Amino acid sequence: MKKITVFILILAALPVLAQKTVAPPPSAVSSSKTDETKNSSDFYQEAYDFYQNENYDKALQKINLAIKQDKRNLDFYDLKCYILIKLKRNKEIIETSTQAINLNPNDAKFYEIRGNTYYFDFEPEKALQDYRKMISLDQSNDRYYNNYLKLLNEKRLDQEMIDLYPIFAKALPQIKENPDNKFLHDVYFYFSLPFERAKNYEKAKVLLTEAITQKDSGSMYYNNRGLIYQETGDLKLALRDLDKAIEIKSDEPSYYENRFSIYFQAKDYENARKDLLKILALGNNDPYIYANLGNTYQMQGKSKEAVENYEIALIKDPKNTSVITNAAYGYFELDNTTKAKSYFEKALALDPKEIDILIGLAVMYNEKKDKDQQTKILSRIAQETSYKPSKNLLKELMKAHYIYTEKFQKAWVKLF
Repeated sequence: MKKITVFILILAALPVLAQKTVAPPPSAVSSSKTDETKNSSDFYQEAYDFYQNENYDKALQKINLAIKQDKRNLDFYDLKCYILIKLKRNKEIIETSTQAINLNPNDAKFYEIRGNTYYFDFEPEKALQDYRKMISLDQSNDRYYNNYLKLLNEKRLDQEMIDLYPIFAKALPQIKENPDNKFLHDVYFYFSLPFERAKNYEKAKVLLTEAITQKDSGSMYYNNRGLIYQETGDLKLALRDLDKAIEIKSDEPSYYENRFSIYFQAKDYENARKDLLKILALGNNDPYIYANLGNTYQMQGKSKEAVENYEIALIKDPKNTSVITNAAYGYFELDNTTKAKSYFEKALALDPKEIDILIGLAVMYNEKKDKDQQTKILSRIAQETSYKPSKNLLKELMKAHYIYTEKFQKAWVKLF
């Protein structure tokens, strides 16, 4: 049977796009004038007051009057953008921020506002152009990096993320001096992802550790670092980090899935089983959970429970050849060779060159004393796979991603 396949789950949940939604306050001015005698600053102050009181329609009316009197004041366009954000008028946000950019092409904040709006309007290429310009103008704003990196990660532009890191590192002293610095932990997290995917695990671990230093309640940071420890073979540290992730967020099924894979790799099958049952209790009843539960029971020598869970998985995913094959091995362990043979044949029809299926069938035909079919299957192994039938073939396969019980190994040796 096949070992469980372990996938690194890079994210349990992505941080959301960061957007500044509070406009900077203007200087207080007297508002005792009539509209006919008010200047643009008066209208701006009134617009801000209405904005603060969540009367966004009135705020928009007043800021439009301010802009009508003074079309070159960027603060007016800034406040108008924030009012329009609250009103969710994306087209007008883009128009207003574009007007501001035309007035001053070197003001990074309007590229951020327009880029965010393009992002929410499902125009990622336009958003990316604005984010690139935004960062070229201001490398000291952690929120800018957060949004830019989030989009780069979604588009898997890993090299661009890696190339951005030295720019960020150079600007880091300025970023840390900024009292509004709120997103540095997520910036480190995003930067870890392309290094992880490039298998530069040491760099990824350093960045995740920085993220944890900035925010030790970030469960996904522990999750990802734990999976890197697992990938590099340090299962003790991997478990420590997954335990911490679960301590912080105990209702996240993917953390239990990841810890299960570590327990399974460590051959701690009882704790692996408990984590799978916890995943089911949290409402995730996908077929692969039952398939993994079947594998775990099989490793505990509980073939009856293993087969029961394989069968549940097959109700949900009836053409999954790995599950069909593992169920066949389970039935063999229960001495039900008739059903085992039937399941191997079903799997073979779906995947005629899988070595695990061919080996299983060769043993079943031998158990059934069908020498002709056994000979044909052994011939197919030699002709259609990269393996040659021999007494030691199972030992070779077990060095890869296959597991065979002593009982099955003895049955295979009988063929020779």
